Amino acid sequence: MSRGMNDPKGVVLVVAGLKGGIGKTTLSLNLSLAVAQRRWRVLLVDADPQGSIGFSIHGDLHQKSGLAEVLAGEVDLDQAVVKSRLAELDLLPVGQIPSVAASRWSTDLEDGEAIGSFFAGAQKAYDLIIVDTPPSLGGVTLGAMSRASFVISPLQAEPLAARSVSKFLEVLAHLKAEGSSVEMIGVVLNMLQSRHDSSLAVAQESWNLFPEDLVFEATIPRDPAFLHASAAGTPVGLLQRRPPAVAAVFDQIAAELETKIGFDVDDDQAISLLG
Repeated sequence: MSRGMNDPKGVVLVVAGLKGGIGKTTLSLNLSLAVAQRRWRVLLVDADPQGSIGFSIHGDLHQKSGLAEVLAGEVDLDQAVVKSRLAELDLLPVGQIPSVAASRWSTDLEDGEAIGSFFAGAQKAYDLIIVDTPPSLGGVTLGAMSRASFVISPLQAEPLAARSVSKFLEVLAHLKAEGSSVEMIGVVLNMLQSRHDSSLAVAQESWNLFPEDLVFEATIPRDPAFLHASAAGTPVGLLQRRPPAVAAVFDQIAAELETKIGFDVDDDQAISLLG
């Protein structure tokens, strides 16, 4: 795929959230696959010391060197990345971080210096770098956001969840005041239950509270396919030869993301059905 003349190169997208269990890793993993399937070169980075991406994928990613070793200068990025079945998608595990050192490792990255240098190198090889972060707005999450292009957050469709977005906006305003160019690209409603009034109420509250362009049109429903995909250690789009219907949601999110970021394909044109 060829890019248009104005396409950004090496966009850094941080997936962040205030608490665990809201779907950060689900969004990071499935969105990475969807964007790669649209022929963009993607690097999925696990920046969570708990290794959420590594434990979400069938294999031994959690046992490999990764981000920690790259930041320490022990290995080069091209030695640490793990190739996926798609040529356009590479993964970078978090690496070997002892549990007792996880907090210190995260805190040491809060100033953004080391991870910013890492981003600068990775941007030369990838169109989009998606970073899965731990549930916090401090530590490595804050450092990554300070050097990112954009931040995206899953918003769990439960009462009061929408209020947490204001915390993001406060932190991003602080970072911008200190010179960061990061922008909140939007929130994605997750675990939406269209037949439950309380879940729909969160969606309505989000639409009322935030500017229209801040909430993605595509929403992620609560669906048993995610449990099956997690058990199988694979993105939902690769769960079976014919992906479950919910997998299409991530292509919709990827399409919206292309527009929001400014990716433009100069050879995109209508295709005749008859050839």
